Amino acid sequence: MKKIIISKEFDPCFNIATENQLFLDSDEDIHLFLWQNDASVIIGRNQNIYAECNLEYLKEHDIKVVRRFSGGGAVYHDKGNINFTFITKEKMENQAKFIGLIKAAMAELGIDCEFSGKNDLLYKEQKFSGHAYYTDGDNYMYHGTVLVSVNFEQLGKALTPSKLKLQSKGIASVRSRVVNLSSIHSDITIDKVMQAFIKTFDCENIEYIDKTTFKAPLEQMLSSYDWLYAQSPQFDMELEHRYSFGNISVHISASDGMMQSVIINTDSLQLYDFKSCEDKLVGKRFSEQAIWECIEQYIESNDFQY
Repeated sequence: MKKIIISKEFDPCFNIATENQLFLDSDEDIHLFLWQNDASVIIGRNQNIYAECNLEYLKEHDIKVVRRFSGGGAVYHDKGNINFTFITKEKMENQAKFIGLIKAAMAELGIDCEFSGKNDLLYKEQKFSGHAYYTDGDNYMYHGTVLVSVNFEQLGKALTPSKLKLQSKGIASVRSRVVNLSSIHSDITIDKVMQAFIKTFDCENIEYIDKTTFKAPLEQMLSSYDWLYAQSPQFDMELEHRYSFGNISVHISASDGMMQSVIINTDSLQLYDFKSCEDKLVGKRFSEQAIWECIEQYIESNDFQY
């Protein structure tokens, strides 16, 4: 029997692990999972975390990064958007039906929208909902997000990578013009959007879940370093920093989150040999902070002419 599952948690690791568990436990009925996250950046399975977001900004503002199990681009979540997931078996997949249900929910709110391209819902050419699907074995999910009152200023800063020279073999996100539903009609709220989904899905079987009532075994894995960072595709990066004695540039090649080669150069008129730093960094996890700390320790221990 079809049902609606609503998460009472805002932890992105729990919610994405829950979505995955519901997906693995799918049956031939269609189930709808509705959920929200605290401020977070959700990246696709094959994306490079360093190329998709500003990690320094995220750390400063306590914004989590989570790598999901499915592909696609990076998205920003906060309590101003609501996420939906239709879950069933692949033979019961009906994308047109799912899109129709979402459009019907929007119509309940007075939003006349159109489906564009492969995965966007637009209001007057502005995107307020992005979608994707994922299959594994005979399991199928169609999921996405609806922007209601998202903090666009924070979204822009969170999804803007730090100013590094980076070449990545990962799949890059495509940015679009976006709009909040509350900007279109000021009375639209998260609760009204959720109620619109419940009404159009036409299901009285509603289950509310939290960490005490639902077990998502992969939640801990999602927060691990190896899953989040070591899954990043191979990339080459150049870091630069200006010191009083000259400019230092660092060229890094990394794979699976580990630095495979490090070359440090300076345009200082004096000759400095950074080989000890390079040797110390190779084989370590990639970290901008660790690189500059290593270099600055070398500078302090040597007779640099300022």
